[in-house]
Amino acid sequence: MTDKTMPALRFRGFYDAWEQRKLGELTNSFEYGLNASAKKFDGIHKYIRITDIDDSSRKFNSDSITSPDIDFSSADNYELKLNDLLFARTGASVGKSYIYTESDGLVYYAGFLIRVRIKPKFDSNFVFQNTFTSTYENFIRITSQRSGQPGVNAKEYAGFEINIPSLEEQQMIGSLFKQLDNLTAQNEQKVDLLKQLKQAYLQQIFSQELRFAGFSDDWEQRKLGEYVNFLNGRAYKQTELLDKGRYRVLRVGNFNTNDRWYYSDLELEQHKYANKGDLLYLWATNFGPEIWNEEKVIYHYHIWKLELLNNNLNKQYLYTWLMTDKERIKQNTNGTTMVHVTKRNMEQRDFQFPSIEEQIKVGSFFKQLDNLITLNQQKLNLLKKQKQAFLKKMFI
Repeated sequence: MTDKTMPALRFRGFYDAWEQRKLGELTNSFEYGLNASAKKFDGIHKYIRITDIDDSSRKFNSDSITSPDIDFSSADNYELKLNDLLFARTGASVGKSYIYTESDGLVYYAGFLIRVRIKPKFDSNFVFQNTFTSTYENFIRITSQRSGQPGVNAKEYAGFEINIPSLEEQQMIGSLFKQLDNLTAQNEQKVDLLKQLKQAYLQQIFSQELRFAGFSDDWEQRKLGEYVNFLNGRAYKQTELLDKGRYRVLRVGNFNTNDRWYYSDLELEQHKYANKGDLLYLWATNFGPEIWNEEKVIYHYHIWKLELLNNNLNKQYLYTWLMTDKERIKQNTNGTTMVHVTKRNMEQRDFQFPSIEEQIKVGSFFKQLDNLITLNQQKLNLLKKQKQAFLKKMFI
C-alpha cells in the first residue's frame, strides 16, 4: 500500500514521500514467550516480564531481576537478540513495548510478551519509537477491546500500519530518539539518586549520627503545639466555588494534579489566605507539609497554615522535620471514609528541637538539596516534553 505522506519536520536532504506499511511486512517473525515461572536470579540468565518494563521509559527495570525456571539447554529461541522488540499482549499494560540492547545482558522473555524481529532493511529503533505515538495508542485502545481483559494478539499487531521513509532516514530518526531516550534515562537516574541521597541525609541528620561542624549539644524534645499554631482553612460549599473570581481556592488535589482550579470573590480574615513562602500542611487523604511559592490564594478546609509562635523555631527546619514525620503520622490517623490527622494529635507530637543556629544550618542544607532535585526534575520534564513534540512532528 502506498499512501504517500510526509511529516512536518525532517532532516535536511530528505524529500521523498513516506509509504504506509503494516508491521507484519517489516518483520521476520512474531513469537510468543516462555510459559515459565520466575525464580531467584541466578546471576546470569535474566527474565523479562510485562512488569519488568518501565511504564514511561520502556527500559528493562532491573530492581528485582529474576531468572526463568527452565532448562536453558533448550531455550535458545527465547533468548533476546540485538534490536528485538517486545509487545505486551494482554492485561492493563497491553501495548507496552521494549527494545532489547546488549547492555541488558542475557535476557529471556515471558509468555505474555510477543517478540518481533525486524527485517534488515528496516530500522528497529524507528519502529520502536512509533509505539510512543498517538497513532499507536489509538490502535491499542481500539484493537485491545475484549469482553474480558484487554488484549492484542500477534495477528492483530501485524496489522498495525506504520508510515515508513527510506532506511537512511529511518536510521537517523531512530538514532535521534535513542539518544534522547538515553539522555532522559540518565536524568531520571540522577533525580532518583538525589532523592535517595536526601533520604539518607534525613535519616543521618535527624538521628544526630551526622552533625554540622561546631554543633555538639543534645537536641531537646518539644511539643509541636508549643511553637506552632495550626490555622484552619475556609470550608467552602460546592455552590460557593466559582469558575472565575478574584482568588484561587487551593485544595489538596491542586498539589498533585493542578488541573482544575476553583475561584472565590469572598474577602476573608487574613489568616485564611496563603501567601508566597507560607508553610502549609495537608491533613486529609494526603499528608505532609508544603511551602506555598505562588500568588496569594485562599486555602481550603483540609489544609492548615502553620503560624510559628516563637523566634527560636526556623520555618525551613520545621518543614524538613515534618517531611521526616510523614510516614510516622499515618499511624495516628482517623476516619474511614476520609483518613485524616487531627489538630490535637499534631499539637501533641514530640519533635526534635536543636538550637536556632543549627536549625538554620539544617533547613538551609535541605532547601539547597530540594532546589537541586527540583532543577533536575524540571530538566527531566523538559526532555519528556521535547520528545513528545518531536514525535508529533517527525512521525505521521
